[in-house]
Amino acid sequence: MLLAAAMVLLLPAMRASAAGRDLATVLLEVERKAPDLRAATAETAVEKANVKVAKSRYFGELDALAKNSNYDDSRLINPIGYPVDLGPDLFDRNQFGYGVQATLPLDINGLIGARLEAARHLKQAADAGRGDVRLRLLHTAAAYYHGIEGTVADEAALEKQIHALQADIRTTEAAIEAQRAIPVKKMRLVTELEDVRGRLARLRGREQQLRAALAALMAARDFTDPVAPIHILPDQPDWNEKLIEERPDIAALKARLDAAKADERAARADRLPHMAVNGSWLRNQGYSGDGDDTWAVSVRLGLPLWDGGGRRAKVEKSDAGIQVLEQRLAALRYRARSELVAARADWDAARARYRAAVASEKAAVETARIQTNRYQEGLISADDLVNSEAALAQARSARAVALTDWWRAGDRIRLALGKEPALYPVKAVRTARRQDSGGNSRK
Repeated sequence: MLLAAAMVLLLPAMRASAAGRDLATVLLEVERKAPDLRAATAETAVEKANVKVAKSRYFGELDALAKNSNYDDSRLINPIGYPVDLGPDLFDRNQFGYGVQATLPLDINGLIGARLEAARHLKQAADAGRGDVRLRLLHTAAAYYHGIEGTVADEAALEKQIHALQADIRTTEAAIEAQRAIPVKKMRLVTELEDVRGRLARLRGREQQLRAALAALMAARDFTDPVAPIHILPDQPDWNEKLIEERPDIAALKARLDAAKADERAARADRLPHMAVNGSWLRNQGYSGDGDDTWAVSVRLGLPLWDGGGRRAKVEKSDAGIQVLEQRLAALRYRARSELVAARADWDAARARYRAAVASEKAAVETARIQTNRYQEGLISADDLVNSEAALAQARSARAVALTDWWRAGDRIRLALGKEPALYPVKAVRTARRQDSGGNSRK
């Protein structure tokens, strides 16, 4: 009874394993475990800490200190005249003091504010960069998954063709024994069979490569689960060119450009006067050990005069860095538009190929039906029937491959617009958008 109950509990899990994992499940696992995405998340933590460091400059510094002074001068140790109630020594040769020292900068030139702004923009760039890494990982995983689907479909067609060739060989051997065929026909069939087996071996090797690459994205040793075939048609994508500006890589580069402009303002501010308030409290040990307190408060105003041209060179360097990022941003926008145009053309071509594959499958189905009827009437041989069935399997494989190509073409459009793959779960998109300011939600 216990064994039967255990089997009942394990049956749903066994069915789920046999059915394989769909693309949405795989994408969520990639998003959760991909090492590259974790590294990008750690980079955002680094930039977040840099913002805190830059903000702390407003609050200055407070340090505890202790000092020891040794005097070896009679004028500092012995008085000029001896009052009646004092001893010959007023101060100890060895003086020890302790206290605190504080510095509060006054950002009159805007240097601290500019550096804080630059740090915040770099934090935004890191967030957008994480979104770009996430987006490309998801699309890469989707491409691998669709590639496995197409490869499996091709393998099924080749296996069907192998069965057909093996049946032809057996029929030919029987015909040769009956002296109704020549051995050359068998040699031709055997050669074709070996060629198909070689193509099948290459496809299986490609499947293993795709599975290994997908497993690497999932931070797993291997990916042996059967893939769930796609039977639905992709929706018409929204290829509005204005959506290009929402791409996370463009957002990251714009944030870096803003950070470079803030660095340029900081470099100019470093050439302006600067001001700070310094204060200290010290308790010094006297000769008798009682000691006294010393307070000091000062306002320091500095004006940079000459440093060999270093500050001016920093300004020139910042200006050049801004120009570099502006040109890179322009190049990225042009490249994004070209990617969108190419993806749209690929979409149209993939849709046409799918329609052609559907028409070929219909023709193959009709041919197989006719050949089956003719075989039942004794008009054709079993070889002809098997060949028609192999042709039908190949047509169905071509349709499956064309469908996966169509899905991949749609995903390329979405990648060009900065969106997740079409089969990425909508709920996960909303969650990722809340957790990652650099990601884009699927509309």
